[in-house]
Amino acid sequence: MSSPWSVGGAAALQEHAPTAGAALGGLVALWPAALSEIQLATIRMVTAEGLGLSPLRKPPTGPRRTAEVPQAIVMAFAEQFAADVSEIGDDLRATWLEAMGKDAFDGALAVYVADFVPRVRVVLDGLFGHDEWFDTPLVRSEHARLLMDEFIHEVALLDHLDPVTTELVRLRGARQHQCRICMARRSLAAVRDGADATMFQQLDDYRHSTLTDAHQAALALTDALIWTPANLRARDVEAVRTHLEPAEVVEIVLDVMRNATNKIAVALGADAPEQAGVQLFEVDEAGRLHFP
Repeated sequence: MSSPWSVGGAAALQEHAPTAGAALGGLVALWPAALSEIQLATIRMVTAEGLGLSPLRKPPTGPRRTAEVPQAIVMAFAEQFAADVSEIGDDLRATWLEAMGKDAFDGALAVYVADFVPRVRVVLDGLFGHDEWFDTPLVRSEHARLLMDEFIHEVALLDHLDPVTTELVRLRGARQHQCRICMARRSLAAVRDGADATMFQQLDDYRHSTLTDAHQAALALTDALIWTPANLRARDVEAVRTHLEPAEVVEIVLDVMRNATNKIAVALGADAPEQAGVQLFEVDEAGRLHFP
């Protein structure tokens, strides 16, 4: 019998999260109507190649439009978004917002997709074996937010992970991206399952903490997706395969990407907390977010 860790990355995604994988495919095919051929091609090239990854399908580049946002702005924003979104400064943010106008969000969403899908693919391949990934033809759309919401919703419905691990992964990502609103939130389900302030305080130095081996493996995988997707450490791969089930691993990878939508808010300066102090939240059986 073949190992569940040798089926291939794309096959593992299809086996353990087919509906979420289909929603991810919708994002891969997304071409926001606000972006030109050259803009989308630049975004997909810059974000992936800066990390040493294979970029998503790029559109054929035609002539530039007269009113097109200068390439230098697109490149600078996309490069910093992928490298470390928390370091997008006020000047770069203001330049992007001014240049893109009403299309600033859709443009940032295209950067997010180009940034994170190659990470997901190379990490799943690193854990489950190399596989063939196929980019479906690009489709121009006025509904970029709806496609993102569908992906978020489908990932939220995955239920292989326990609430505590899910919350630790979410908070670790929030701290890496420095998303203020995300860092101020806590999962009510995780708290009910035993997560507390002492556990959360160990996130910044989890490798030397009292967190379980499974939690440390999940957090190491989170860090790999965010910082070193093309260079998984052998000991982290071994820990993941030892302490986590394949379905849990696929869910963690998708959770990290779902949570990383906060990079859009951080990049656009829209991540201010909605209230002072800690805000509890829960996700219902339909995958909807609530604040009790």
